[in-house]
Amino acid sequence: MQGTIAQIVALTAHGNSILRGLSESQTLQSQNSTFTFCESVDFVEAPKGVPAKKAGIWAANLHDWFERLRKANVHTLKIRHGPSGRTDVADRILVGFVGGGGRWLIETRSADRADYWEARWQVGNRERPDKKIWRVSYVRIHTGNPSAHGQADNLTQLKAELRECLGDIADFSRSHKLDWFTAAFESGITRLDSNTPLEGLYHQDIVPPGFLSLSANQLLGSAEAAWVFGGMGSWNDQSFEGESRTRYEELSERLFRLLNRAIVASVNSNTDDAKRTLSRIFGRRGGLVRLALFIAKCGRGLRRRGPWL
Repeated sequence: MQGTIAQIVALTAHGNSILRGLSESQTLQSQNSTFTFCESVDFVEAPKGVPAKKAGIWAANLHDWFERLRKANVHTLKIRHGPSGRTDVADRILVGFVGGGGRWLIETRSADRADYWEARWQVGNRERPDKKIWRVSYVRIHTGNPSAHGQADNLTQLKAELRECLGDIADFSRSHKLDWFTAAFESGITRLDSNTPLEGLYHQDIVPPGFLSLSANQLLGSAEAAWVFGGMGSWNDQSFEGESRTRYEELSERLFRLLNRAIVASVNSNTDDAKRTLSRIFGRRGGLVRLALFIAKCGRGLRRRGPWL
């Protein structure tokens, strides 16, 4: 999975945990794997008609962003994905370029408002010994009413669709002796049934432990393991002729769309029923301690209106 996508997933999932008082924001940028190669991450706003490069700083880092979101009564983050609108090249091919693969947005929601943030990645100092070469800015590109998106994907049905697609593309890959890709597809299938679906992945910290349901984690783990799309040497770079070419294009496009749906559905599943999530978290061993800490963090605001409402 491209780092640009993984970071938006992490920001959304960890952000919801932070806004609900279940985790802290101070260490996310320094400790989460999706920020390993980032020199800086800030949040800017560009008034209508002003180029993004001239946008003003809204928050200088992650911690400041979450603090400002709290003050703005933001209670939920959602991840959004849509097509780029390009007609000359498929988003599946463009994903190999920074910022390609369609448009990924973070929606920050309060009771009567939604803001939309889109990432801009720029290379800084390529010679840094720690390889933190990326300067990332999330630009607030739109403010308006909360979105009225259609019904969310059913996770069970989506798992079945993804399992079938991964089986088909694994068979195709195996028939062409593409062992590395076959292993990636098989790993994606295995993780759909795993009790530890994120274990062993590069971004195994992409969501807070225990924050999503097992089905959501299985979809997310499968998506990360089976994500083979990119630039040179990736699945996109394979070449076939005749009927094999037609089958390759069909399977590739089908998988790309399903993986994007799996990412969005898994991350947003927690925001669709946050009360159930809190019950699941607090009901585990040590839950009373976490509940007490949660109440202490929220103070009087919890009695007026819980942050999950």
